[in-house]
Amino acid sequence: MATSTRIKAQNIIFDIDGDKYECDATMVDLVLQDAPGDVQTFCEQRVGGEWVLNLEGITSGDATSLYRVLWANFGTDATFFIAPNGNATPSANEPHYTGTVKFDQLPPLTLNSNETATFSVALTVVNTPHDPASDEYYGVTIVDTPPAPPTP
Repeated sequence: MATSTRIKAQNIIFDIDGDKYECDATMVDLVLQDAPGDVQTFCEQRVGGEWVLNLEGITSGDATSLYRVLWANFGTDATFFIAPNGNATPSANEPHYTGTVKFDQLPPLTLNSNETATFSVALTVVNTPHDPASDEYYGVTIVDTPPAPPTP
């Protein structure tokens, strides 16, 4: 078997509602966890799931910074996509991961003497049924083909 191409986490694209925030983010972590209230028996592979989008980044007072956007949009939902390879157009070997995230946590203000201030938040991804036929997994979709051109 040939060696698989590795993803090196640099020059990624991290987009929320059409705005790019990779220059403010230091870590983007999309994790599937058990959905609240779910119980998995020994005979089931998974009865449900809920994604969490963990973000770490720089604390900034700029109105357009990721830090301030998290504050300004608290209580709302927004679409996101992550392009781990930094490619603007998804492909079979360089897919994008998309979904809708709830701004349900405010980033803290943590200040340490003579250090760049950073934050960490864990945001809930809006859950949907698992549908592997459409590459949708509990609210996160793997996009591995370019979008169709608009019809005239």
